[in-house]
Parts: sequence; C-alpha cells; structure tokens
Amino acid sequence: MRMRAFAGTAVAAAAISMVGVGSANADAVNPNDYMIGDTVYFNTGPAQCSIKSDGTTGCDIASGIAKWLNMIPVTDLAIDVPFLPAHPTFGVFGPYGRSDANTLPQGNGYGSTISYAGATCSGGGRGAIQCNSKGHSFNFGWSGTTTT
Repeated sequence: MRMRAFAGTAVAAAAISMVGVGSANADAVNPNDYMIGDTVYFNTGPAQCSIKSDGTTGCDIASGIAKWLNMIPVTDLAIDVPFLPAHPTFGVFGPYGRSDANTLPQGNGYGSTISYAGATCSGGGRGAIQCNSKGHSFNFGWSGTTTT
C-alpha cells in the first residue's frame, strides 16, 4: 500500500511539473512594440534601458538607485561583451535608454518581461529591474544591486 501511495505521489508530482501551475511571473510583452530601428528601447521604474540586435543590454539608472559591488554608486549597467560580467560603463559609451521609449506595463504586479536578440529583461513591478544576456546578468532595485 505504501508503495502505491509513493508511486501515485511521484506520478502526480511529475504531471504537475510537466503541466505547470499558475505562478506570479512577469507578463511577456512583444518587443516589436518597443523597437526603434534594430534596437528595443523601454523604460521601467527608475531606468531607461535598451537591447541591441547583438544582445548588448544596458540601462541608464536614476542616481542613487544602483551601487556596483554594493558600494560604488553608478548611473548605468551594461552587458556588452561575453567575456566580462555585467558592469557599469560610467557613461563612456553614451546613454543606453531613451526618455521617449515606451514604459513596460505593471502587468500582474510583478511587472513585464521583454526578450530580444537572446537577451531578456524584466521590470516595472516591485521596484526591481533584471536583465540577462551573453551568459551574464544584472539586477537593481529596492533590495540592492547584483552583477554576474
């Protein structure tokens, strides 16, 4: 009897993992709605961000929001080459965002996700922005800043 209960539980768990259950995830948006030329531009919370056609991703950040290595205030973060972790550029390469870009919707309270050219960014909910591209990531918001 115990073996049947174990087997039944295992089958139910496998079925749930294959089918999925509802979760509080960010809503996906169509990158074409944010495209200017061959670059996706979007604004979210305290940041103006972009994803270029080669997957280069960056955000201009309102002053005081992000601290690189949890101590150096920065006004931008970028993922621009695969051999470096996400890092600030200190404005050397110009702005990443555009003030006239569309804002990501709040969605279900967790913000929205936008994917383009192998990069994915999410933001607009709960004060955090996260981007992944070229094997690296950054996030910043109320709970701090991390780069990998």
